[in-house]
Amino acid sequence: MRTKKNLKKHELIGLVAEVLENRNPAQIGIKGKVVDETKNILKIESGKKEKSIVKRESVFMFTLPTGEKSKVRGNEIDFRPEERIRKAWIKGEK
Repeated sequence: MRTKKNLKKHELIGLVAEVLENRNPAQIGIKGKVVDETKNILKIESGKKEKSIVKRESVFMFTLPTGEKSKVRGNEIDFRPEERIRKAWIKGEK
């Protein structure tokens, strides 16, 4: 189960994310559902459009299914999703 404590090591697709900080001021405030993720990019569905946000240049606020919110710096999740999740399993952080 995703919690504030282990969010950085879990799947982000399906969560609601908001861009709090970004090098590009036009991307600050983008909010929507995470629909895809690569090593460097989070794709957020905002309205009817998908916005590509560079992880390492951003700070995100994720809303968990419980309604709890978690602030995450992009450089902390700047890995391929499968690498980030695998690291958690190797360390025993489920």
